[in-house]
Amino acid sequence: MNIQNFMQQLGQAHGQAPPETSIPDTAEQVTISALALIKMLKHARAGIPFEVMGLLLGDIVDDYHIRVYDVFSMPQTASSVSVESVDPIFQQKMVELLNLTGRMENCIGWYHSHPSYGCWLSSVDINTQQSYEQLNKKSIAVVIDPIQSVRGKVVIDAFRLIPQSSMITQQEPRQTTSNTGHLQKPGLEALLRGLNRYYYSINIKFKCNDLEQKMLQNLYKNSWAEGLKCNSAIENSNRNEQCVEDMSKLASEYQKLIDDESKKGEQETKIKNTGKKDPKKHLGLKVDELLDENLNAILGRMMATKAF
Repeated sequence: MNIQNFMQQLGQAHGQAPPETSIPDTAEQVTISALALIKMLKHARAGIPFEVMGLLLGDIVDDYHIRVYDVFSMPQTASSVSVESVDPIFQQKMVELLNLTGRMENCIGWYHSHPSYGCWLSSVDINTQQSYEQLNKKSIAVVIDPIQSVRGKVVIDAFRLIPQSSMITQQEPRQTTSNTGHLQKPGLEALLRGLNRYYYSINIKFKCNDLEQKMLQNLYKNSWAEGLKCNSAIENSNRNEQCVEDMSKLASEYQKLIDDESKKGEQETKIKNTGKKDPKKHLGLKVDELLDENLNAILGRMMATKAF
């Protein structure tokens, strides 16, 4: 028994990995732009309850870094549990048209959605990923769950297949580079569906450039033309009726509050109504809202009469 084997067995006895065992590469990562993420989410939500799919545009920086700049959807046949492309020529034509407009990014993989059942690859997805990796071994498959994704948290993951040679020898398919950062903890469903046996997960990071930050800031910002829009007379009349009705209810509640204050005293009434709606304050807000809307409507009609 040589010293090297003895040290390996000693390390395994203490729960340490032997020196030859590769540690999963946590430095490999995919950077997805804000534009690509928003488009994937909108596409996935529009397809609920069916799966949707599309292609990823970007570039492969090096062996450990992939950037995704944009995505686009493609013709497909889908159900609630699977999705497949039906036009293999579409990808080539789309990339050629994008190159004509100055978009020189290449297709670096594909994405699809899993509505409500997490991020993993089914047998159909694995076959699809194999076809992409035959063209480019660095291709990735991104899976997004539009139902489990809520504001501030996106349920998304990126995968790549484990080579057949690594499956047979049960070796780690990625090179060991560093342990900075960690892969997200895999779910039980993903492990049962073949994660770390047929495919492995890649870290995902999101990045916004200056133009994307401006785009996101202006996404829900009203333009100056919003102030010139006029509602119809019927809409204004209905809003006025609703506002006056709300004001009448608030006035009744305020009158009841005054009566209680005169009977029980100011301090006791304040304690009793702590955490409840203040009818006086809301009544003032409703009055201001009614005046503003009617003044804007009158001025808008006057300008429209003079201008048109």
